[in-house]
Amino acid sequence: MKNIPTDLLRTFTTIKDLNGFTSAGDALGRSQPAISLQIKKLEILLNTQIFVRGSHLELTADGEELYKLAAQILQLNDSLIEKFHSDTVYGKIKLGIPNDYELAFLPEIIKGLTNRYPNILIEVDCDISKNIYQKFQKHQFDICLAMQPLEEFSGFSPENYLIEELKWGYTQNLSLQGKELPLVTYPNGCLYRKITEKALTDANIPFRIVYTSPSLLGIVSAVEKGLGITAMARSVIPRQLTSNTFLSEDLPNMDKVGVGFYYRESELTSAGKLTLDYLRAGLRSLRVDDLPIELSKYCS
Repeated sequence: MKNIPTDLLRTFTTIKDLNGFTSAGDALGRSQPAISLQIKKLEILLNTQIFVRGSHLELTADGEELYKLAAQILQLNDSLIEKFHSDTVYGKIKLGIPNDYELAFLPEIIKGLTNRYPNILIEVDCDISKNIYQKFQKHQFDICLAMQPLEEFSGFSPENYLIEELKWGYTQNLSLQGKELPLVTYPNGCLYRKITEKALTDANIPFRIVYTSPSLLGIVSAVEKGLGITAMARSVIPRQLTSNTFLSEDLPNMDKVGVGFYYRESELTSAGKLTLDYLRAGLRSLRVDDLPIELSKYCS
């Protein structure tokens, strides 16, 4: 009788949960070649193909069935371990994050984390980065993700931050009346707003603020209605705002920024360290993805 090692099943389900071999490797502390080797071993053991060859993480019919069964097996395994171990991982983690990055990767990452560690509770607060960082300094968060000028991340470990290029976003519905360029922005204090205003001023392009909202969905809705243009990080700007080119030659380039994690290493619990590992994997997924996100994927 053959036995299926649970570490192979855990690797497989983590790949599915985090949508990537590299992200799974980050979460499990293994290299991508090691992750690929484990999947190969699992396929040989079960005498089947799990992933559709040539596709981006699409499961075969057997792979879909295996995922359901593997999740049940791992849940039973983890429940058994928790029952007989006093060091079960549990706790509440307070996380601060800008709402555009929340939509970009957080739901899928938290789903994978809480499926694996059901006793970890994540409490999320969304705001502009300036406010999030100030709250972190007041010890209101265990971990926060904040956007800062790139020089602020000097000395940071590469796994803790991402260099972002800002992109202009607008649609064919844009109504240009008068000599001033209409801007749709986040509230005052937002780094996006500061950089766009500076870029337009330096380029001698007159502008006016026509709509301000703290919500990503509010910003996107206003831009889609043609109220004005906006700017966001390349990895999180919705696709529907970047498919237009009629203004591209008239708009200036903007300074790059950094977005990264702030935390106090000595104060992180086991639950906090696990959460941080998963969050790093989520941020890394934005680094390797060359396409802007489809907002509807996260809002359906």
